[in-house]
Amino acid sequence: MGEPSPTPEQTASVSMGDAATSSAAPSAAGPSASAAAVLPDDPLLTMSLTDVRTGEEFTLAELVADGPVIVETMAIWCANCRAQMHEVTAAHELADFHSVSIDVEPDEAAEDLAAYAEREGYDWPFTLADAELATELRNRFGTEVLFPPGMPKLLIDADGLIELLPLGELLGASDIAALVEG
Repeated sequence: MGEPSPTPEQTASVSMGDAATSSAAPSAAGPSASAAAVLPDDPLLTMSLTDVRTGEEFTLAELVADGPVIVETMAIWCANCRAQMHEVTAAHELADFHSVSIDVEPDEAAEDLAAYAEREGYDWPFTLADAELATELRNRFGTEVLFPPGMPKLLIDADGLIELLPLGELLGASDIAALVEG
């Protein structure tokens, strides 16, 4: 049928337009990062997400069609997440990209997440991870992607490559801008 999906330890350089010629390649973000193949029917890109502030549904594929996307998994209680998101806010002044924050804390409610995003001044979509999304993230990138204090961040480039950026690193605005322009 097809090749098996890459494990979190593997990297792949497969874009939406180059699925037939996949090859393993080291990640540009370093040895602790991993990337996963992106296909036109990639469930992570095509999964319907709902912005908790607007109620609008969107997909990551829709955003990627307009340019790179930084996806952060987070929780309202996570001070590291808040610090990283303030750097992302500053990075939006330096580079053109989309941001999405995915709350992976099962006990947090949509209205609380919406109030948090408004209070902190974040102007990008915030969504709650349901079981399906959390499972997809965990299966592709490991359990660490669901641990907010590790500041998990995914970079989805304009070619559709999804890369887990190094965990535990607070990236500054200029670092984020360089990654999305890379």
